[in-house]
Amino acid sequence: MTGNHLTEAYEEVQKARDKLHQLTVHQWKHETVFTWEWWLLVGLSIFPLIIWWRIVDKKRAYEIAFYGCMINIMAVILDDFGTNLSWWGYPMKLIPIIPPLLTADSILVPIILMIVYQLFSSNWKTFISANILTGAVIAFVAEPIFVRIGYYHLNTWNFFYSFLFYITASSFSRLIILRISK
Repeated sequence: MTGNHLTEAYEEVQKARDKLHQLTVHQWKHETVFTWEWWLLVGLSIFPLIIWWRIVDKKRAYEIAFYGCMINIMAVILDDFGTNLSWWGYPMKLIPIIPPLLTADSILVPIILMIVYQLFSSNWKTFISANILTGAVIAFVAEPIFVRIGYYHLNTWNFFYSFLFYITASSFSRLIILRISK
């Protein structure tokens, strides 16, 4: 392949991205913004942050926030893979130019897992038990609700894979914190 073919292919990809962006903005303007589902997404993006700030152990806030950032990074990476490989999709977005489900990846899941970390990180046994329960609730209760509302559409992914992700991400993040603190 010569450089020209790469340039032509790249230009085609960029044109497709531009068209996709135009369609996304059109859908958002005409079908999403200011609907009750959109307002719920706004609330789910703001209130958990307020609640977290009120209940976080301020003496451990940096450690807990670091844990949450690791969860967020892993969720965003998985989300990028999943949407690009069409494992799932997001029919509704808070804002059309931000990652698909910022509310879940960067707010809800990390905050829920940060609260669990704060309460149950004293030893591995309680931490794993609490995260198995939390992962089950998120994967098998919250995600199906998000599907029903229309925030999330599964193609080839299933809720059990999400459950495994929550357990793995939370455990890996705790392991990193333990290693760093030594």
